[in-house]
Formats: sequence, structure tokens, C-alpha cells
Amino acid sequence: MFISVTRLHVKGKRKLPSFFWHTYKSIIQSKKAKGLLHSSFEKEGRETFWTLTVWESKDDMKKYRNNGNHLKAMKISRNIADELQYINWEGDQNPSWKECMERLHKKYGQDTISS
Repeated sequence: MFISVTRLHVKGKRKLPSFFWHTYKSIIQSKKAKGLLHSSFEKEGRETFWTLTVWESKDDMKKYRNNGNHLKAMKISRNIADELQYINWEGDQNPSWKECMERLHKKYGQDTISS
């Protein structure tokens, strides 16, 4: 399985409607995507959001990522977010949110969030 985790901090309240619109459209696209095994969404504070997707293969994830509404969302992400982080890895099972957060924070040299 191919695991993908993202963390995005929205620039401010004014950018939230655009963020939620593009997130909604991307979720609809993901429901039809070939190879998606699991997806989840987490909120951290008021303006930071996490996504977790688990795919049958890296190629399935790339086909989703590089097309349709998700591609549009990626193109506008720099306008609505002041922080965007991601990490990918191969795994045998769906990771916990704790594992996802620890891996991403380690990659970016941040302290782990305790939850």
C-alpha cells in the first residue's frame, strides 16, 4: 500500500471558504478514484488540516493527484495556504493518525504533537 499524508495551514479565515470548496470537490473525485483504499481528514486548531490517503499503489495516487479537482486544488494551494507539508511511504496497514503526525513532524524537524 502507498500512504500519503498532507498538512496544510490556511492563511486566514478569509481563505477558508475556498479551501473547503476545493476540499469538497477533491473528496468527490477521490470517491471515484481507482485504487483508493482509505481516506481520512483531521483538523488541528482552527486553520490547519491534515489528510491521509491509502492507495493500492503509488501510480493510483499519482493518477488521482495529477488530475481533475485535486490538480486544481494543488494549483491554488499556494494562494490559500502559508504552510504545506507532505510525506509518503509504503506500508502494510493503515497508519494511525499519531504515526502520520510523528512521521511528518520528523521529516520537517518539528516536535511531535502530543494528543
